[in-house]
Formats: sequence, structure tokens, C-alpha cells
Amino acid sequence: MVLDQDRVVAMTPDAALAGVRLGMRKAGAAAVLPDAVPLARDAAREAALLQAAALALLQYTPELATAEDDSLLLDVGASLRLFGGPRALCRRIRRTLSRLGCRARLGMAPTAQGAWLLARHPRPGRRRVLAPSTLARR
Repeated sequence: MVLDQDRVVAMTPDAALAGVRLGMRKAGAAAVLPDAVPLARDAAREAALLQAAALALLQYTPELATAEDDSLLLDVGASLRLFGGPRALCRRIRRTLSRLGCRARLGMAPTAQGAWLLARHPRPGRRRVLAPSTLARR
């Protein structure tokens, strides 16, 4: 688990299964998972990884922007057919990020804000919406 100001800001899936939650204090997380080795957040390393991810994702589109919460927004409208459609493109992007050691929640929508909101949604489920009317319902 990664700590920032003695609060959990990131964790492994195993830590989450054990009951560690984001925002939990260091002592509480240690009580739930005593064998965990807490790591201090490294902002410089995070920034370097975000930049590496952005550079790697340029292979899918030259239209890339950063957004809040260390998010990357890609306009892949012109790339969908080239990379085999939305599902295939999402799989490729996920593999690219995985090779860098990144775990990501992807969202795809007709607008950048819609895609960002879908990716940020806490519940699992389909995060690809191609029609504006479907996005509005979600």
C-alpha cells in the first residue's frame, strides 16, 4: 500500500480484499494487514510514469491531453477502425499500460468528460459508450 500523509492512497488488489480502504490511516491499515509494507508516495516517480504512459499511448492517437487525478484523455475517434474497433483498441491500450506497470480504468465515450466520468465510476461494469444518447442515460 502507498501512503500520503499517513493515509492510504493506493493498494494492491490483495490489500483491498483484506479490507484496506483508500483514505484509511496507516495504523488502521496495519491492523487489518499487519504484514503489509507501506511505501511513501513518490510524486516525482508518479509524474515520470504518467509521462511514460502518455508517450506510449501516442501510438494510438496524436490527440492526447492530461486531466485531473492523473488521467490521460485520448481522442481515438479516427483510430477505432485502424485498431479493430472499440474493444480491440481498449485491449491494446490496457496491454500497453500493463507493460509499463500501470493499472488503469478505461472509459470510452463520445466526449472527453463522458469518458473520464465512466472511467472514474467506482462500480465495475461496461465503461464504453459510443452513442451520445446512451451516455446521457448513463
